[in-house]
Amino acid sequence: MIEPIEIPDATREPAAYVEALVRTLGQREPLEVLRGTPATARELCRGLDDRGWRTPMAEGEWTPLQVVGHLLDVDIVYGFRWRLILTEDRPSYPGYDEKAWSLLPRPEPGRLLDALEGLRAANLAMLEGVTDADRDRLGVHGEQGEERFELALNKVAGHDLAHLNQLARTVAAVTTPPGQSQDAPARGQDGPVESQGGPAVSQGAPGAGAAGRA
Repeated sequence: MIEPIEIPDATREPAAYVEALVRTLGQREPLEVLRGTPATARELCRGLDDRGWRTPMAEGEWTPLQVVGHLLDVDIVYGFRWRLILTEDRPSYPGYDEKAWSLLPRPEPGRLLDALEGLRAANLAMLEGVTDADRDRLGVHGEQGEERFELALNKVAGHDLAHLNQLARTVAAVTTPPGQSQDAPARGQDGPVESQGGPAVSQGAPGAGAAGRA
């Protein structure tokens, strides 16, 4: 059984949500986490057929297609936010409805994984050129308040880990034959995709990291 990483609701508890993402990242280097996510997602989903991609772990949960799609959505959103912070003086940016975005049409699974890999590579090319001074630049999240560039970066790295955990649990659930237990932990960037501690909810889908606006 893969233990869930629990993340509070982003709308109801914005401060606790941010704290949980940073705690999930822990002492990991955020760029290393970001570099590894596309390959980890691809590996976790390697054995899925089309039905598996579109089957949730349980009623009300996200499918693997929605989880990977959400990782792509976050790279779109934070790619924009990071660039705003780097090029404007204390810019403001709104939250967005993750649950509503998760219902939008997606490319077929292979193309979705390719899109995540390509967009992440483009964002990393920018992030790897960020200076120490840049990391102190400020932006203002519409619901979470003022944040340094470094915090915005760390949030996404922790968010990756939380959703890779969600993806591992979802794939395990949809590929385990009825009557068998999900005993073998899925492998992540630093070993098993397991809980980093703290109370879990769902990020955009009940039971996996709370639905809300991020």
